[in-house]
Amino acid sequence: MSGIFGAVNRDGSPLDPAVLDTLRSETAHWGREGGGTLCHGAVGFGSALSLRESDAAFEHVPLAGVDGCIFTAAGRVDNRAELVEALGLGTAELGTAGLGSGDICPPADCALMHRAWLRWGESCAGRILGDWAFAAWNPEQRRLFLARDRSGTTALYYHANPRFFAFSSSRRALLKLNLPRIEMDELYLAQMLVAWFGYHGERTIHKQIMRLPPAHCLTLTQDGIDVSPYWRLEDTPELLLPRHDYIPAFLEIFDRAVLDHLRGEGPIGATLSGGLDSSSVVVTGAGYLKQKGRRVQAFTSVPGFETGAYPGTGWFGDELPFARATAEAVDNIDLVTVDAAGLCPIDAIRRALRISLEPRHSACNMFWLLELRRMAADRGCRILLTGNRGNEGISWTGNFSSQPRSVQIRGLGWRRWLRATIRRRVQSPLHRYRVKQQQWRNTAIHPDFANRLDLTNRYLADQEAITARQGLRNRSFVPNPGAIIEGASQAEMGAACGFEIRDPTADARVLAFCYSVPDRIFIDPESGLDRWLIREAMKGRLPESVRMNRRRGRQAADLVPRLRNSAAAVEGALAEIEGGPAAEYVSVPAMREVWEKVRREDTHEAFRLAASLLTIGIMAGLFVNGFGTEW
Repeated sequence: MSGIFGAVNRDGSPLDPAVLDTLRSETAHWGREGGGTLCHGAVGFGSALSLRESDAAFEHVPLAGVDGCIFTAAGRVDNRAELVEALGLGTAELGTAGLGSGDICPPADCALMHRAWLRWGESCAGRILGDWAFAAWNPEQRRLFLARDRSGTTALYYHANPRFFAFSSSRRALLKLNLPRIEMDELYLAQMLVAWFGYHGERTIHKQIMRLPPAHCLTLTQDGIDVSPYWRLEDTPELLLPRHDYIPAFLEIFDRAVLDHLRGEGPIGATLSGGLDSSSVVVTGAGYLKQKGRRVQAFTSVPGFETGAYPGTGWFGDELPFARATAEAVDNIDLVTVDAAGLCPIDAIRRALRISLEPRHSACNMFWLLELRRMAADRGCRILLTGNRGNEGISWTGNFSSQPRSVQIRGLGWRRWLRATIRRRVQSPLHRYRVKQQQWRNTAIHPDFANRLDLTNRYLADQEAITARQGLRNRSFVPNPGAIIEGASQAEMGAACGFEIRDPTADARVLAFCYSVPDRIFIDPESGLDRWLIREAMKGRLPESVRMNRRRGRQAADLVPRLRNSAAAVEGALAEIEGGPAAEYVSVPAMREVWEKVRREDTHEAFRLAASLLTIGIMAGLFVNGFGTEW
């Protein structure tokens, strides 16, 4: 995983070299084998490159032109052949071979991005596919341009004030600069605590540090800063085909995306759950690697305790049997189990804060996420494939109400169909009523903090948030790349571990195709089976036990006994939160009440509250108490 950084004195005064030194030092772990800096007057750029690929010697960034322009970039370009042809370039000009081939070999991607910028200027962002970020400075216009890929695993942060602008793949690098006092965005914290995802997008929990969202570009001029999207998934037109013609069309795009995400040298790892998303990525990738005599190390989180009481109806807690069946379907998959026995959930939360620099709603999963990535790094993996965005694309469930009325009635019966129809119509006012009555009762937020922010009324004014919370599956909201922060958090975790995390299910081509498929196609009208597209596409690749499984795997299903086994760490964290400023932001009494339930009960409710209230509250509380120390 490579990174970029840079700074501009907006008043035109010479940039202090110490600024670039700080940015380089704190971004170094993004590319531990190379990179450099360039400083021209008021502007300085830098890069931190991972030089493991066969043509790495050709990646020289930052670059300076004879006209004084400066360019820096990092990432992977997937549509190499198209760009090379459009630019009229020979492979020798890019310093690599095989640019137009399907071989698993890397191009000099930064050089290709630079040529694209020289030819098309700022409009080049809409032509480049892959996981990437770049920055360009035009001295004649005193214009800085930043861009980030459409939906990939990348991160790019920036700080702006009237005199100074700085950017970096690493948020920590910006926090280490001598900036005005950094404030905590209290609304961001509150939204995270109550799972109101309105905070996604360009905001971070550090008010003075912004995130450049995917599919966006930033322009800095003497007149100000403009941040705008260059691509919107929701503008994708609907694709109308006979039902079974969607399968070959999907496979052509999905297979190409998986192949592009395999490019690179060294061992390749992958996360493998019991579900359809990661399983589809793993078997497809393994099929390509087998042709090259290479193997995939598939890492599966397994419970360390009995999980029977915790997952809930329709869910299962041990994904190993399904993962093992997938691994056995292709003979070049090495299954590696991850039990995280040596990492307690509270210690994992503390470690995760040092990486992400903000609390996460997935606090309960940190113990197995961190241990899985540590094991992948220890085994020498240079790439870790995931299927994190599958629910929003390849395995979209579809909404049963999209089916013809006759199909709905046949599948549900008259009475159930009538109840479901009425429920949909009253869901919005009913949800609003419940929010007003409960006042975030089942969350870790302190009531006084929520009242001080007028959080309930703010939330009820956000119709998109209400739609998402109700599970109405608004397709223009759920997969919106311009708001998602998952790619940035995955990139940060990969950089901390020393490898690239790549997600073919987040590929813009895959998301756009799946978004173009009418919602009704994702449900089989004969059987009512959901996720029809991926189930049909994976015929002959996935074992039937996985392909046709209708239950869902519950992550961290043994969280309750793990917390009990770490009682001293839980008690210590609660005491630490109670004794610090965090006690005004999170409700320690509510957290202690859940902790007592966790200690006493083997129930799904104990698990649910441990995951949605206790661990999230602990992560938020520890963050608030440590705010300003950058963890």
